[in-house]
Amino acid sequence: MDTGRRIAVGAAERSGFGLLGVLFAITAAGCQTESPPGADDSGAESGITAPIDSDGSMGHVSGKLDLPDDGSGGGSAGDESTVEGGCRLVDAIIAVDNSSSMTEEIAALAGPVFDSFPQTLLDVNNGLDDFQLGVIDACNNPAYLHNTGMSGACSFSTGTNFMVSNSPSLLDEYSCVTEFSLSGYMGQPDACTGENDDEQPANTAADVVSAPAADAENTGFVREDAVLFIVAITDEDEQPLPGRTAQEIVDRIVAAKGDIANVVFLGIGGGSECQGPYGGAIEAVTLREISNTFAGANRGMFWDLCQGDLEGAFQAAIEIVDSACMDFTPVG
Repeated sequence: MDTGRRIAVGAAERSGFGLLGVLFAITAAGCQTESPPGADDSGAESGITAPIDSDGSMGHVSGKLDLPDDGSGGGSAGDESTVEGGCRLVDAIIAVDNSSSMTEEIAALAGPVFDSFPQTLLDVNNGLDDFQLGVIDACNNPAYLHNTGMSGACSFSTGTNFMVSNSPSLLDEYSCVTEFSLSGYMGQPDACTGENDDEQPANTAADVVSAPAADAENTGFVREDAVLFIVAITDEDEQPLPGRTAQEIVDRIVAAKGDIANVVFLGIGGGSECQGPYGGAIEAVTLREISNTFAGANRGMFWDLCQGDLEGAFQAAIEIVDSACMDFTPVG
């Protein structure tokens, strides 16, 4: 890949703050009580692996990012109807391959796919006390969550390099940081060469939550009493630097929480080499292996870019986060 493949995607391509709305939908749904389904790799041939229902069918995926109200969820932190137990917090990371071939995927995530969720931005605390949100590209050198966009410093209310749901300027902060800059942390230039080392979103997310970055520039992001939710998106495959196997990447992520049950992982990549709705994709063998490991524990899934329907991907992830929050027990 040429060094010049990496681009910064401007705010004009992100109108509507749709992807942020999806994350709010995920966190708002997070503590509803729904029984977790079983899991296996039965979706592998179609490019999708996710928990399946007890009758062997794929778990329900609909076109609406919402969970049915069973009367047990919701309510603000001070509401007597608030469900006790389970998760009250979520720490979410979006790690996005920001190379030029990802223009269609980023535009789809930010625009027509998720424009129907503005009210979710206002209702997030009905389910959780709060969530933290970190954004980074797929370059792990350095593995510091971004707080700088193309227009300059994003000035998060936290005073750190991640956002929090109760910020009065959350939408502005998100808009700023998703105008991806090649100097995303404090204006410090990425040291990736652009020769495929900027296409490792899962490995980058693993480094975000691991030492040394987790104990220094990213300190405070991973909380003991929160579910960790990671979204890794690329149209190529993970090419980890330093060299790591899929299992080693999984182990680094799980070590941050102490138990795979307290992590949800959504990997979005090519199930094969294809020309799909969002343009070309290369088979994401390693990303799928990482995703399948989490899917085997009912805590993740792989979604095939070749089939499109990213709204369906996030709907399925909502249901997994719901189960993870329901079962959540802090380690330590």
